[in-house]
Amino acid sequence: MNPTLLLDQQALEKRSLARNEVLFRQGDKVTAIYFVEAGRLRLERRTFDGRLLVLGTTPAGEFFVEAALFSDIFHCDAVATEPSQLRVYPKAAVLNALRTDPTSAMSFLTLMARQVMQLRQRLELMKVRSAKERVMLYLELNAGSDGRTVNPRGQLQDIAGELGLTREALYRTLASLERASAIERTGDRILLKKSRRA
Repeated sequence: MNPTLLLDQQALEKRSLARNEVLFRQGDKVTAIYFVEAGRLRLERRTFDGRLLVLGTTPAGEFFVEAALFSDIFHCDAVATEPSQLRVYPKAAVLNALRTDPTSAMSFLTLMARQVMQLRQRLELMKVRSAKERVMLYLELNAGSDGRTVNPRGQLQDIAGELGLTREALYRTLASLERASAIERTGDRILLKKSRRA
């Protein structure tokens, strides 16, 4: 969802990132937020013992790091998971549009409310102890309009990170669910054969 902002879209800077290229680092000053026109970006942070925590991914067609509008510095790193094209929205210009235009403010508030709901879903997922149950809940929450077809948003390693699993644990869990006839995998698509919502 691209909120309406009273900014000259043609005048906005565009950025291109290669796969694994860093957009910003934790501690960098916030000067802008971004709209992902193509590709996908990941927010990540290293723990004190060196483990990588994936805080989330943002696909094409969505704004990226909107909450940073209300921060002086970034609190994590941003990395392109694939070649990506971004539109740069200067922080000062966005804040001015939100202050002066009710339509911009309401559109942006709608976006932020949707992100809060998504965050609550992720918190619900992280409370599930069993890897099988966590993966099944993730698949159910991300199923399409038919309630059964899942077209994963991004690479499985990014999904594993979002679920708090290693890539290997996610692959093992998916294989186990397939053997149990709970899911069927064909290419990049996953079909839920057993669902609590069914």
